[in-house]
Amino acid sequence: MARKQPIRVVAACGLGTGTALYLKMTVEEILKKAGIPAVVETADASLAPTITADIIVTGPDLAEMFRQRARAREIVAVTNYGNRAEIQEKLLAAVQRLEG
Repeated sequence: MARKQPIRVVAACGLGTGTALYLKMTVEEILKKAGIPAVVETADASLAPTITADIIVTGPDLAEMFRQRARAREIVAVTNYGNRAEIQEKLLAAVQRLEG
């Protein structure tokens, strides 16, 4: 069954600029290729208490903080931002968990 509403993904890093933007573009490409509708935004760590998302993609150094402060159904901690295969594997697994 096709998803009716897009998932909301936030790509987050400490400052919300370079790494978050790179993650955003990578996440958008992966989800588009998989046929998964999504709205992908960037955020910095200071915005954690205001974030509501289906998935937050971030680094392991910030993952626990987002788990505690943000409202997200899934937190994807990426250890190597340049490893597209790692991002894809973890992201698509998170999407699967959302869809039950």
